[in-house]
Amino acid sequence: MNILEELQQLPDPRMAGKVKHKLGTVCFVALCAVLSGCESWGDIEEYCEIKREWLSQYVDLSNGIPSEWTFRRVFTLLHPDYMAEFLQRHAAHLVRNEETDSDQIAIDGKALRGSKRQDLQCLQSVSAWCHEHSLVLGECQVDGKSNEITAIPLLLNSLDIYQKTITIDAMGCQKSICELIRAKKGHYVVGLKSNHKYLYQAAVDLKNREGEHNTNRLHDAFDDSHGRSVRRRYFGYDARKLPGIDAWAGARSIIAVETISNKTNDPNSKLTTCWRYYLSSHKHTDSKLPNYIRNHWSIENRLHWMLDVHLKEDDDQKAERKSARSFALLRRISLNIIRLKGETAKKRSLRRRRKRAGWSNEYLLSLLVD
Repeated sequence: MNILEELQQLPDPRMAGKVKHKLGTVCFVALCAVLSGCESWGDIEEYCEIKREWLSQYVDLSNGIPSEWTFRRVFTLLHPDYMAEFLQRHAAHLVRNEETDSDQIAIDGKALRGSKRQDLQCLQSVSAWCHEHSLVLGECQVDGKSNEITAIPLLLNSLDIYQKTITIDAMGCQKSICELIRAKKGHYVVGLKSNHKYLYQAAVDLKNREGEHNTNRLHDAFDDSHGRSVRRRYFGYDARKLPGIDAWAGARSIIAVETISNKTNDPNSKLTTCWRYYLSSHKHTDSKLPNYIRNHWSIENRLHWMLDVHLKEDDDQKAERKSARSFALLRRISLNIIRLKGETAKKRSLRRRRKRAGWSNEYLLSLLVD
């Protein structure tokens, strides 16, 4: 996939005849800048001034460097859906080039906290995440957390989920979403909480009635890290005879997860325990269920945390909604590129890879070409 050619195919929303810088040029240099650590339109302008000679080998800068106001204006006019489609096509291309396939897609929402204004809620994004390759496969952006429920079906419809297992937290535990996943020949593991109180109580009663023993235990392991000792026990139960279960398309099992933990670095720490419940279309004996549940949370620490800590997304104060959305998508595209193509014989952190992209034209070019 030629990134520059793909960006040049984006429809230009500006008036023909009044364009000084081509849309493909603006988008390409902006992507290079974000890959190299830029965090604002002003950063991108200064980056282009420093890298003008190198950038001129690939795009036409004969009319000068676009100003930060040009970048701001262009990304305010450009509909974010075009960038979202580019993100999805590029991610699909990266996955096709990998030798191993992934059978899990995690879906979760994230707030763009810096976009909040006195009269406006902060923007929310709903991402599809490939745990195996640590890639954002697609994204929908909405204006409020409650709209995540309407965004999830749109995201699912845009993805190939055949024989994939979709994992979602309790926000996505909706009959219509489960029905859509099964209609597209996928499987699901969704969090179950008291937002569906009758099914949740039925799951609790099923676990209490059948108990926890070797025949229904799927996994039992300890995790000692980050100053905590945690034991997680997973139990699978056949849900097909639960009252009202037929309303949930393809539902076959309830998974109960017990988490027992205490702080190892605090002698006064008390032992705590809690139970969580999940609904799934897999058999209750499927040995992959614990992995699906555990791997789902990589979207939090390998995507959301990285965006906030390394790419400073929560600090982004862009006021205009479209430009805030487009810049957020540029971050995700750059994260995909540097995650999957930035590995070298010498292992480097994400932070160091981005710095290297800013320092080394050769390294940056290696990220952009197949």
